[in-house]
Amino acid sequence: MGQNLKYFIENYKSLRNVTLCYLYDKTKNKVLIAMKKRGFGVGKLNGIGGKVEKDETITDALIRETKEEIGVDLKDFEKVAVINFYFKNNPSDKNFNQKAHVFMAYKWENEPVETEEMAPQWIDVNSLPLDKMWSDDKYWLPGIISGKKYIASFLFNDDNSIAEMDLREVKNL
Repeated sequence: MGQNLKYFIENYKSLRNVTLCYLYDKTKNKVLIAMKKRGFGVGKLNGIGGKVEKDETITDALIRETKEEIGVDLKDFEKVAVINFYFKNNPSDKNFNQKAHVFMAYKWENEPVETEEMAPQWIDVNSLPLDKMWSDDKYWLPGIISGKKYIASFLFNDDNSIAEMDLREVKNL
C-alpha cells in the first residue's frame, strides 16, 4: 500500500455508505450492468446501487436502490465485497469518498427496465466491457463473478485513473 492511500485510509474514516449490486444469471452466464445516465459516474457502465439513507440498513438501501434504478425486487443476494473509494481532490460540497457494499444477486422478481437513472444490459461474463467501466473494476469484478470475496481500497487521480490500490481476497464478509 502506497503512502497516499495510507494517508486517505487513516484520515478519511467517515466514508459515505453506498450499495452496488450485480444481477447474475448463472444459467446464461450473464451479468447485468447498467449505464449511468445522470449524476456521479454518468456515462460509465456499473452495477446498480446508491447512497444509504439516514436510518436505513445496507440491505434496505440495496433493495430500495435496485427497485428504483431498474424495477427489480431482489430475493436472493450475497455480500461479496467492501470497497473504499477515495478521490484525491474530493470536492468539499460533495462526498465522493465512499464505502461500497457490493452484492451479487441470484434471484429477483420483474425484468430489469431502463429508468431515468440507469440503462441496464445483460453482458456475457467472458466479455465484460471493462474499458467502459470504472478503472478499478478489472481488478475485482471478474473475481466476484467467479465466487471470490474482497476487501479493497482504491485512490483515484483527478482523471479517475487509479493512483494506488489495496485489494485483498477474504473468505467471509
